[in-house]
Parts: sequence; structure tokens; C-alpha cells
Amino acid sequence: MSLHLRYAAVSDRGVVRQGNQDSVYAGPHFLAVADGMGGMAAGDLASAIVINTVARLDEPPPEESVADELADAVSEANRAIRRMVADDPDKEGMGTTLTALWFDGEWFNMVHIGDSRAYRMRDGGFEQITVDDTYVQMLVDEGRITAEEAERHPQRSLLLRALGASEVEPAFQTIKGVAGDRVLLCSDGLTGPVSDADIALTLQSAAGPAEAVESLMTQALEAGAPDNVTVLIAEVVDGDPGEQATIVGGAAADARLADADTAMLPTIKRESTDEEEDEEVPEAESGETGRPGGRRSGRVWRTLLAVLLVLALVAAGGLWWIRGQYFIGVSDQGNIAVFRGLPTEVAGVQAAWLEVESDRSAEDAVEAVRADLDEGIVTDGGLEDAEAALADLIDASPANDDLLPLCSSTDDVTDPVPASAQDCRED
Repeated sequence: MSLHLRYAAVSDRGVVRQGNQDSVYAGPHFLAVADGMGGMAAGDLASAIVINTVARLDEPPPEESVADELADAVSEANRAIRRMVADDPDKEGMGTTLTALWFDGEWFNMVHIGDSRAYRMRDGGFEQITVDDTYVQMLVDEGRITAEEAERHPQRSLLLRALGASEVEPAFQTIKGVAGDRVLLCSDGLTGPVSDADIALTLQSAAGPAEAVESLMTQALEAGAPDNVTVLIAEVVDGDPGEQATIVGGAAADARLADADTAMLPTIKRESTDEEEDEEVPEAESGETGRPGGRRSGRVWRTLLAVLLVLALVAAGGLWWIRGQYFIGVSDQGNIAVFRGLPTEVAGVQAAWLEVESDRSAEDAVEAVRADLDEGIVTDGGLEDAEAALADLIDASPANDDLLPLCSSTDDVTDPVPASAQDCRED
């Protein structure tokens, strides 16, 4: 007997963000979530392009070459992002995660890249069926930190792989569907503020996908939702699920973005073109799998760690990702500034570009901050967040203990000018 899906999905910008860079699609045969990155008018565009490309697979999969069809769709979506960057270099660094399931009535054919997750609830058992393509997950896999430490790691959101790179290596797997299964696809805007335990409890206790989606979104928003939140839940049923509308949400539902590069994309072909052959996507692996899964928000990366990370990223075609990161350091003029990239240079590869230079000399900072600046203070988020961190650091108010106190006037005999220039600053 052929199985069916009953589904619900919602995407929200969250409490803090001004826009939504997530995109979601849910249909009777195809489910997908994408979390864009690279700043507004770039991350949202990337996720919209990908969702509006791969959503064309929302039809019964072919009996053969399902993995090839799925890989071709992802490859085409990736080329669409790259064409957009070629047409507008200011969008360099834009990219997106993608977690998608193509259902044939018995099997889920999954593609995954990035840190948007897929979970499954079956007979009361709850498991994560994707592996995050993140720096901290790499540390967990290598045994250098625990899963609990990864949840609190300052660089937990740093991706090692995503769509938008010159070469992409998504993971493929097939998962058998069983009546009663509940599958969750979500962006990290849900898994950040809401624990796996609470997610599992909600999936188990909700009457259906719509109730579960509403409950999880409410939990994320009540927890502060610092990022965009996207939740998609599908339940496998053995009867007619009834009339269901296709759901397109988040950035993909924005007409301005939906009419972008995707409008000119051809229908996914059964046979690859020469251009597709130039971009290799690994063959899918079949089989049932399931893997469970301050002072400033940024942290100083030690030079050796940064060197190793840059080498790994460049080797994996991750230079696009480096250009989407920001840190605060010292300019050639000796001023505190925001840089794009990472605070290091490896084998002649310039890994940082000056973005915003302040008028504040690094010598005005206290000794500990000067040491941090010399190594680079990595910030979370995009350029806007880095500029906000810079503004906080160079704030001239007396309450800012990152800067040296103002030098006293020589007319004030009770508080003479310190002998060392390191003891105060001139404003």
C-alpha cells in the first residue's frame, strides 16, 4: 500500500532579525527547508532561488535514477546562485543550507548540506537523521569537544559546507517511511532556542503536524528567537490525507525573490548537460541511516587554529564562506577596524579585507583588548553585527572599560597626566 504525507509548515523572521532569510516548501511529494546567509538581499535571495528550483521535484519520483534527479536539481540550484553572484559581485559570499526529502510513497530520498536539520519520531523514539556541516560538529566527530560543549560553543553557527560554493558536496541518503512516522525539517532558528527534548515531547504529544508546528514556533518565539525560525513537519499516513495546499513560505514566498533568477531556469533534465558534468556531485548512498545527533559574543581565534581552518576551507572550496565572515582588528593605519574574512593569511592567500575603519587608534584600548585586536576578534552574524560590535568597542563613554580612561588636564593638579601614554587616551 502506498503511503502519503500530511504536512504543515511555517517560517517567521523571529524576534531579533529585521527580515527572513529562511525559505520553506511543503508538498505531497517534496519537503525542503533552506537557511540563507550572506546578508539581506543575498541570503534571502539564495534560499529563495534554491527552494524555487528544487520545488519542481514535487511530483512522484521516477522509478529509476531518483538520486541522479535529486543531485541534478541541487546542482542546478547551486549554479543559479553562482550566476547571480557573477552578475552582481556585491553578492559574493551569499549561500544557503538545504535539507530536502523527496517521497515516493515508501522511501524518503534526502539531500542535506549545511546545518538545517531533519529529525524523525517513530514509535516514541526521536533521532536526528542529518549531520551538521559545521565547524563544531567536526570538533565533535574528532572527539575534541562533547556534543554538550558544541551547543554552547561560540562558533557553533560556522558552516563548512553550503550551497553557493564553486563545488558542493551534499550528503544523500534514503530513509524508509513507516505509517505513523513524524519527520521534522527545521532551520537552526528552532534548534538554537528550543532543546531536542522539548522538540521530541512536542512531536510526540501534538495531535497532528499543524498543532506541532504551531507549538514549536511559539516555543522558539517565547525563548527569544534570535534568528529566523522555520519549522516543517510531515506525518506518514496510510490513508487519504485529504485536500492539502502546497506551502511556500519565508523568502521563497516573496514575489520579488521568486521572480529572480529561478524564473529563467529550465526544467530539471533527465540527462545531464556538459555543464552539469563539469560540476561533480557525489553519488548518493542508499540504505537506512539515522544518526542522533561575556565580554563579547565573539571569541579570539588563536593563529594556529585559524591557519588550520583556512587550509581546510580552501581545500574544500570554502573560500566563499571565508568572505562571509567578519572580525575586528587593527588597520594598517593603526586604527580599530572591521575586516571581512578571517584574521590570518595562509600560503599567500589573503584571508581578510578591510571593510570599515574607525578613527579610534588601537593604542586607545586597554592592554587586554589590544592583544585581542592583534589576533582578531571574530564576531557572530554579518557586517551589520560586526559594525555594532565595533561601535560598542570604540564607544567614548566613561562606562566603556575596553578603552583607556581620558587623560586629565594639566591644570588639574589633583589628577596629573600619567607619565605613560599607555595609561590614558586623548579624545
